[in-house]
Amino acid sequence: MTIPQQEPHGGYGCGAAPYGDVQATASAPFQGRESLIRRPAASRMLAGFVFLCAGLMLLYLGYMLHVLDPALPVAAPLCVVGALSLFLGIAMLRRRTVFDARGIHSRGLLRTVHLPWPDSRAGFIVVLAAGERGSVPVVEVGTAGHRTRLSAPRVSSQTRLEAEVDAIWAWALTRGYARETMPALRARQSADPRAAQAIPSMGAVPRALPVDQTLLAHEPLILKDKPNWHGLIPNIVILVFLCILALPAVLGPERTPHAFAGVFREDGTLRLSGGFWMLLVVAVGSLVNNLHHIVRARTTISREGLVLAGWRTRRVAWPPSSSYFFVRSRRYFGHTEASAWLLDPAGLALRVPGTARFSKHEDQALLAAAAAAQTIWEWGVSRAVAYDDGGYSPVPDEAVEQERRANGRRIAYLTSRGSQALRSSTRLM
Repeated sequence: MTIPQQEPHGGYGCGAAPYGDVQATASAPFQGRESLIRRPAASRMLAGFVFLCAGLMLLYLGYMLHVLDPALPVAAPLCVVGALSLFLGIAMLRRRTVFDARGIHSRGLLRTVHLPWPDSRAGFIVVLAAGERGSVPVVEVGTAGHRTRLSAPRVSSQTRLEAEVDAIWAWALTRGYARETMPALRARQSADPRAAQAIPSMGAVPRALPVDQTLLAHEPLILKDKPNWHGLIPNIVILVFLCILALPAVLGPERTPHAFAGVFREDGTLRLSGGFWMLLVVAVGSLVNNLHHIVRARTTISREGLVLAGWRTRRVAWPPSSSYFFVRSRRYFGHTEASAWLLDPAGLALRVPGTARFSKHEDQALLAAAAAAQTIWEWGVSRAVAYDDGGYSPVPDEAVEQERRANGRRIAYLTSRGSQALRSSTRLM
């Protein structure tokens, strides 16, 4: 989460070591090619072919029916449905991304976007986007302060997509199409080979991220998330609506207004189903959970360690390395929530309350959460209770570890690209 020391590079091939060694096996099948073509998943291509054939058949059928009987009303709808199917088929089959010496060429439905190779593997960002069957992982390329979503590659797993991007980047480095301007990612002292891609720890370069000096003066340091009172509004509205519907059950059939008499059966019982009462319990539980988080969730930092208070209270000693702090994020309603997490000695990833940061821009949220984690570590360093031994311990959960490395790589890339992003993240602290 800090700016590592820059290392000189003499040409496009010099940065290949960090990723080339790790991904040599993955990139070997296509190292000799001049260009790579990536299309959506095979199932999506098959669906596009089916839509294309169905559209042509429906158009032909509608045309023949019109020729036989121009007054036949079914001919026009068949042509319209056929045209729509043909359009969907072309849209699915047209999408592809070509990687070559000139850059990245992503072809969508109406246009082709041409992008230069980013100056680091961290310029490729795998994010979750809303799809037809829930969230799907997609690849975005960050260039000149903007992000462009690629039409391909598209796979069902975020872990597999990260590995695919690693292989493409290693292929580009091997052929000299791209260069790695980030410093070499050195392997940590760990038996797990995944540590070779770990981002340097936060303690490598102090104050690489903005640290709130006023917080460093507090002892103990207590971190709480900003109360999200606006987030309670939907819960309250739903709960009030359900309570109004359930009001006749409290008043009884004798005192209920005549306009609501129909909600009772002949025996005087309410006509509300069991699903209604279940929905009412869920609404109440959601409101209580949000209120509990606002009132109780906090992190208390002392010389003995960290106390993470939520539904459960966990006491964690100071970790042996700042790399045990990392950032996770999620997107919802067009915003990104990023927060600091801590890997405890048992290998369990724990969320650190009081470090959640929200922003419309994912990069700003990541930097702000990383700055919060940096503040915690600097607090311990300033009191000589935290020491960085340079070690790295991977998370046992592969998906969490993949997200940890991807976010850490992105944060290191952003902090090395100037102070504009850092100033934006400071406003979220």
